[in-house]
Amino acid sequence: MSKKKPIIEQETPNIAEMLRRVDFFSELDEATIGRFEKIGMVLSFQNDETITLAGDARRYIFFVAKGLAKVFYDAKNSRNSMLSLLGVGDFFGEIQLLNETGRSSVSVRAEGECSIITFKGKDFVNEIMSNARLSLAFLRLTTQKLNKAYMQIACLSMNTIKSRIKSCLMQFIEERGVRVQHNKQTAIMLKNRPTQLQIAEMSGTTRETVNRELSSFIKEGYIELDGANMYLLKEFSIG
Repeated sequence: MSKKKPIIEQETPNIAEMLRRVDFFSELDEATIGRFEKIGMVLSFQNDETITLAGDARRYIFFVAKGLAKVFYDAKNSRNSMLSLLGVGDFFGEIQLLNETGRSSVSVRAEGECSIITFKGKDFVNEIMSNARLSLAFLRLTTQKLNKAYMQIACLSMNTIKSRIKSCLMQFIEERGVRVQHNKQTAIMLKNRPTQLQIAEMSGTTRETVNRELSSFIKEGYIELDGANMYLLKEFSIG
């Protein structure tokens, strides 16, 4: 694991501009954005640097504003223990934020270069509690995260490796897939698809196994790979 410490971005970032990249803040009026800008701080991380560690009890909320972050259950053994891959707009730290006695049971690391907007829990809660629309939006996002966690549990409980890989792919597709026309048929496009290693870590297997199963899915007509994109051509039968 890298020993480098996270640093505040060297060039003073335009926090308001970065907030606009995050769905939760993207439609707020200038005055509200300004208030969040005053209480927020942007941190920059390099690949595989730790953002938070399991056991952390600090009451902060973190939003991904650039890049990706990986959530692990066990920081000491990252192999095959990735629970989720967070992209721009995703957040973490809500357990400590909403439960004063809570401690994080997961660790989060940067996947490539990653920028995080962080707020002290008290400051963030004060802002959203003063705006019913924001409170409802945060509740909705938290519920979506809970549903995502259920999906991951279901993925890991599958009996076969093939089923776990299918379930993992469907999780990414449901979160980020876009319905498009592809080669004269309707398909779901997953732009910037997860790497074989990321799929392996989430499904509890090896990159070689993922590569073999992806080749099988292609031959069976389920998916098509085109550079960094993946197209789902027909629904997986998971079981």
